Amino acid sequence: MKKSVFLFAIICILFSVQTTLAQNPVTTLQHNGATTVFYGITSFSDALGTAAKGDTLYLSTGFFNAPTNISKGVKVIGAGHFPDSAIVAKRTTITSGLTINAGADSLLLEGLYIDGNISYNNASSINYVKVFRCYLNSALFNSNSATASKNFCSYEECFIDGYIIFNSYGTNLLIKHCIITSTISNINGSALIDGNILLRTGTAIFSYIQSTLIQNNIIFCPSTVLSNCSSNYFKNNVFIASSFSFGTNSSYGNYFGIPQANIFVNQTGNTIDYTHDYHLKSPTTYIGTDGTQVGLYGGTAPFKDKGYPTNPQILKKTIGDKTDNNGNLPINFTIKAQGN
Repeated sequence: MKKSVFLFAIICILFSVQTTLAQNPVTTLQHNGATTVFYGITSFSDALGTAAKGDTLYLSTGFFNAPTNISKGVKVIGAGHFPDSAIVAKRTTITSGLTINAGADSLLLEGLYIDGNISYNNASSINYVKVFRCYLNSALFNSNSATASKNFCSYEECFIDGYIIFNSYGTNLLIKHCIITSTISNINGSALIDGNILLRTGTAIFSYIQSTLIQNNIIFCPSTVLSNCSSNYFKNNVFIASSFSFGTNSSYGNYFGIPQANIFVNQTGNTIDYTHDYHLKSPTTYIGTDGTQVGLYGGTAPFKDKGYPTNPQILKKTIGDKTDNNGNLPINFTIKAQGN
């Protein structure tokens, strides 16, 4: 077993034992090979205050207060955002939204249930922020000038129960394999919107978007899909709408007039639901730009069921109810490394 995998496994064990025995959330900080453990609902903020750029913070299951802001390029990895994200444990919940400030270049947020928005400081340039396998309300890329642009930022395999506003300044935004309930707006080029499920049923799910590649998505909006959008390229998307005007945008290989009831194995309405099954009923019928199916499960790295983060997950645990004759408490764990 590689040292990194072994270390992850040990961390997972510490998380599970601590949560089970004390019902106390834990943040473990990894810095230059050293480990420091912080306890309690403020442990995320406490560990972040000590952390340096490049460090990793592992959050156990449970509830954590959000830090005032994040201004360091650290990795923050929770246990997942599904209610049963870890088979033995439950999810990692941040009790309010997160604000990302200058200095947070190369920030990673993974496996978190964020009970609020992710907002970016509007006076700072912030780059290479990745939000991966998280739940959140909305993403607000605030930028009051070109010098405060947000570049090379991504949302991947996320449940976004709201909208994404990019505020024009910035390039190379990636929105991939997400479920989004509201609009995507104010993108000024060099973006990729790929393999998402866009649940909005009102008008104009895309607004003020330019020079963006929009492909392999499943788009619920039944009538007016675009507002003030130009020079975009729509490829191999599934539309519930039977037809609409693309205006000055290009269209190729799209599927139109597909009833919602015919798309997924188990899905109704236009809200995010953890009990729904977003696999396609006919994965060989609706083919994307790369020859695989459209939606969450297409491409070379499809959506991970249950939103498991990339660190190993505990499949089974057994903790004895008493010590043996030598005073040892028997504890057994079954741990599985993640393939992606």
